[in-house]
Amino acid sequence: MRENTIGNVARRGVSVITVGVLAFGGAGALAACSSGGSADPTSTATPSGAQMIGPVMVEPGQTEVSVTVGRMVVFNVADPTAEMIATDNPEVLNVTPGRDDGSAVFNPGAEALAPGTATVTLTNMDTGATQVVSVTVTE
Repeated sequence: MRENTIGNVARRGVSVITVGVLAFGGAGALAACSSGGSADPTSTATPSGAQMIGPVMVEPGQTEVSVTVGRMVVFNVADPTAEMIATDNPEVLNVTPGRDDGSAVFNPGAEALAPGTATVTLTNMDTGATQVVSVTVTE
C-alpha cells in the first residue's frame, strides 16, 4: 500500500510540474503578444522582435502623400482590378497594378525606391475616372 501511495504522489508531482510548465509557457506566449506600446499604428512586430512598418494608405480624392525610401504606398480604390496605375518617375516609384489572385484582392500600390517626387495616375478602365497623386519620397 505504501508503494501505491508513493506512486500516486509521484504521478501527482509530475502533473503539478506539467501544469506549472504549461501555465508559465502560456504566460510567456501572452507576453510575446503584447504590443510593446508602439506609437505607430502601422507598425507590427516580426518574430525576431524587429519592427516592420506597414504601408501608407492613399484614400480616394487624396492628392499628395509623403513616404520614406523602402515604404509601400497602397491606393484604396473601389475596384482594384479595374484600375490602371502609372508613374512618371519609375526611378522613384515602382508601381504594381491591383489584382485578384483567387484567394485575395490586392489594391494597386507602389514601392518607394529613391528620394524624389513622382506623379501617380490611377485610371478606372470602366468609368474613365482618374486620380492623380503627387508622391514625395524622402530618405
